[in-house]
Amino acid sequence: MRTRTLLFAMTIALAAGFTACEKNDTGQGSGKAEFSVMLPGSTLKSAMSDSSAVPAYHLLISVEDMEGTEVLSDEMVPLYPFGEGYVSEKVELKTGKYRLTKFMIVDASGEVLYATPLRGSPLAYLVKHPLPLPFAIRPEATTTLHPEVLPVQGHQPDDFGYVGFVPHIVKPLHVYVVCYLDNPWVMMPTRPTRARLTVFDRHGWHYTFKIRPEVNHIIIRGGSEEYLFVVEKEGYKTQRYLFKAEELRKTSPDNPLWLKIPFGEPPFRKLVLKPGPEKGQDAMISNLEPDRNFGDYKYFEATYLSEPQLAVMRSNRSLIRFDLNALPKSARIRKVILRLYFDRPIPWDSTVFISDTSEATDGRTWYGAVLQRIISPWEEDSVTWDHPPKTTEKGQVFVPPFHCSRHYVNIDVTRLYLPGQDEISAARYGMFFRLWPEDRFPGFRFASSDYPDPKMWPELIIYYTLDR
Repeated sequence: MRTRTLLFAMTIALAAGFTACEKNDTGQGSGKAEFSVMLPGSTLKSAMSDSSAVPAYHLLISVEDMEGTEVLSDEMVPLYPFGEGYVSEKVELKTGKYRLTKFMIVDASGEVLYATPLRGSPLAYLVKHPLPLPFAIRPEATTTLHPEVLPVQGHQPDDFGYVGFVPHIVKPLHVYVVCYLDNPWVMMPTRPTRARLTVFDRHGWHYTFKIRPEVNHIIIRGGSEEYLFVVEKEGYKTQRYLFKAEELRKTSPDNPLWLKIPFGEPPFRKLVLKPGPEKGQDAMISNLEPDRNFGDYKYFEATYLSEPQLAVMRSNRSLIRFDLNALPKSARIRKVILRLYFDRPIPWDSTVFISDTSEATDGRTWYGAVLQRIISPWEEDSVTWDHPPKTTEKGQVFVPPFHCSRHYVNIDVTRLYLPGQDEISAARYGMFFRLWPEDRFPGFRFASSDYPDPKMWPELIIYYTLDR
């Protein structure tokens, strides 16, 4: 039962609608931190030179905000050789000011080799900037820190100001893995292939690896009894495998873990639609101008914002339709992704919008938006608030509030492009974008096909197979 629960929870997490938003941040955005260290005369370089893509060494770091709340606790960050020094993998953080409170270099066995002393410790005088080290994270930028470290050999943890060098060290787990295509209809040897492998442990840690068509040496966080391996390859169905830690430890270059990507069905084909002003079919409608058509409006939005000149609230909704004539008649749609781009998120105005939990039976009121199937004709240059097309709530796709580190979101709208009982799908009349369950949330504003920058136009990505 425990295994099933784990697999179910991880699968739900993977099925989130916004596949482009990897981590949440504040309304001010997020940035990244990386750590660069120089270790003259160290032995790390020779030890890592066999394969710089494999992080045989890690940083162990802890970070707190300026109020003293710990935001990273004993986080393991891969470390790679770079020029004459070493650079870490980037760590994403919300915009703001922080302090680095722990900094150690750990080898594959979990042994601490170097550390930065804390202010006031016996060895603090040997470095220019002992910990804690303040730094700031700015939106869409990378902050590089250069902590000085000292070798720990011959010293006790309290010489550096630490209670212990290895309080919560989790030894990395070395795994050898191959992804391969399995075609039961073709008599040919097993063929390794490129793929994306995301590994999840039972404690919330996960990491994505780019798998090459060969035996891959990957290093994952240890300390978990079970791991979920999710294999993704464009054009093929996502595969999920659950492994015990003992199974992974037994892998080697000569005995790798073979992860099958079955053909099952013909490989998916891909159609990308990104029309501009001439061929794009989208429009906005507004309650304050109910008879006006906004067919050339540059935003695709569902918003509820104050109107300064009229001192009232304006509700805006949008419609969009893509021309699927380029899709073969025998195509069978398997997955559809709507990619929407935005300049910046709409800020939450606490003087206007107040969180109200009194109406929800579970103590929470959810506000966001939905994409609904349109079930009657409409024209871009004539649709208005007073004369909208008909829509249905059946199968609608929810769009929750989000904060993204990128300027786009991917929304899985597959259900809107599959025929319903009435055989009417969004492929015919398009999608309607509105706030849900009512207009009490600032909303979302994306670029439309009339936006001046072509890179920002809405994009529909269709994966399909051809019926034989």
